[in-house]
Amino acid sequence: MGGNPPGLAHRQPKAVSSSNERPGPESGAADSGCGLCGAGSAFVRYDFGAHRILRCPGCTFMWLDPQPSAAELHEVYGADYYRNEQFFDAGGDTIYGYHDYLSERFVKQQDLKRVVDRISTLLGGTGEGGDGRGAEVRGQRFLDVGCGLGYLLDVAHDRGFAVEGIDYNRSAVDWIARKYRFSAACGDFMAYEGEPCDAVTMLDVIEHLPQPFDALAKAASLTRPGGIFAVSTMDCDSFVSRLLGQRLEDFRRTREHLYFFNRRTMRACLERAGFEVLRIDTYGLTIRLDALMKRARLAVPGIGAGLERLVRWAGLSRQQIHFDPRTKMIVYARRTAGS
Repeated sequence: MGGNPPGLAHRQPKAVSSSNERPGPESGAADSGCGLCGAGSAFVRYDFGAHRILRCPGCTFMWLDPQPSAAELHEVYGADYYRNEQFFDAGGDTIYGYHDYLSERFVKQQDLKRVVDRISTLLGGTGEGGDGRGAEVRGQRFLDVGCGLGYLLDVAHDRGFAVEGIDYNRSAVDWIARKYRFSAACGDFMAYEGEPCDAVTMLDVIEHLPQPFDALAKAASLTRPGGIFAVSTMDCDSFVSRLLGQRLEDFRRTREHLYFFNRRTMRACLERAGFEVLRIDTYGLTIRLDALMKRARLAVPGIGAGLERLVRWAGLSRQQIHFDPRTKMIVYARRTAGS
């Protein structure tokens, strides 16, 4: 995530119950106003003390309460977002951004190549598509929202797309200008103006945005009819996500993760915005074993620490693997005509 929160004037759901159970008629639950379905109650799914994650008992949408202020978000998405040396300290206030995003460029781009190839295939009009390189895309417009340090734009540019990006983080946008032959805009996505693109992406971004529904509508307005939109985020109701619960890193990022989707709620949001969902896949990552073990230590300290020592003893720290815990999803959707 490149840190790209749009304008902050929005209706935040209210906390309504101090229980971890669904509110019943006797619970005294007040009006919560679920932002997705408008249901009038919510219950506390996870409690982190200063913050709680609420869940709508109707549509299952989840959100952070209280939400951070504009100033707090601005502080998080600063110069150290991509090199947070305190990331693995395991404190709630330190789990944000990346430990060392620059060093992960080529590892991450292995996964991003698969995303770009999938988009290319879908642009070729081949339905759900295969894993091949798909249609000729040279010159087609590709917008990455929350583009971070430009890793996805770099892959899409090499593939032949005419790329553009936008990110809230000034340090990231300046880095792109120094490093690449393309540039990116710095600012509020909701204020972004541009012609509709053939492909729009929002990878690991939607959960950061204070206005996620408006952001999806904005993305639809920037995707041409028949164009492809790809969005990835945590699947809050996958088996592993539910098993780990509030130990999971994605839930613990209370300084930046504001909303939580499952497959059902993501599909509903996309269809409401004017997209036809084509496919929903799990979204793993290529990662070095030492980095994976450190992240495991955040969720299950005892087991993770033991595995970290074992990997180091075996001399496998730098070994790369593709790891898919099935806690994240990527959704590919087509912009419908006339919506």
